[in-house]
Amino acid sequence: MDSHRRPPISVFSVEDYYTQQAAPRPPLVRRKIGRGTQLMQLALLVFSLLAFCGAASEIYFLMKVESTLRATQDMIHEKAAAQKMISRPDFQDGPPKPSAHVTGLPVVDISPDVSLQWDYRRGLAFLHEVEYKDGSLVCSKTGLYFIYSKLQLGLTKCPKNTENSIFTHRVFKRHSTWNITIMDNIKNFCDTQGSSVWRGSSFVSGSFMLEKGDEIYISMSHKHLIRVQGDTDTFFGMFMVYKAQNE
Repeated sequence: MDSHRRPPISVFSVEDYYTQQAAPRPPLVRRKIGRGTQLMQLALLVFSLLAFCGAASEIYFLMKVESTLRATQDMIHEKAAAQKMISRPDFQDGPPKPSAHVTGLPVVDISPDVSLQWDYRRGLAFLHEVEYKDGSLVCSKTGLYFIYSKLQLGLTKCPKNTENSIFTHRVFKRHSTWNITIMDNIKNFCDTQGSSVWRGSSFVSGSFMLEKGDEIYISMSHKHLIRVQGDTDTFFGMFMVYKAQNE
């Protein structure tokens, strides 16, 4: 036997340096958006715009409803306050104090310089220690008086330009030879959008010291707006709250 044996040959698999690196990723390919996807996105955009418009319309409608309800509540409160002035004075606590309540008449003279005329004889109208004189209530005793006036208003055909549609409802006191305004109410009319028919009212009230002989009368700038339909729509009155000490 041969005593000189060759050692076994080791077989090694040597990989190249470059082959050990990771293989390069394939290039990204942009996916083309199909026509169906574009239509879907357009439909979603349209639906979103419709939803936004619907929400805006609903908010606008709610605001209009709220405004209408607020105006209606104001008119209800105004009418309720005015109705309290109609009842005749309570005579149970002693002799009645000077008081008067007169109701509306159809307007004949629409001149703003002429005071309104009133019915002081029929229906709810009455005079007690107060004289009626050509549209005025004449104070007979000095003291503190509560004075009130309500006008029911309306117009069947509003003008196209309503920017200057403003009326003035005033209460005057005539003392000897001079007149002063003691109350006034300045409001817009024909302010109802989208309608040629307008309905409204004006109410003023307050307490004032009057002397014997003072005259109280009502002036209205746009008399053609006044609507007289009954004793409870348009009226004017006063009653003594406190009598002067020297009377």
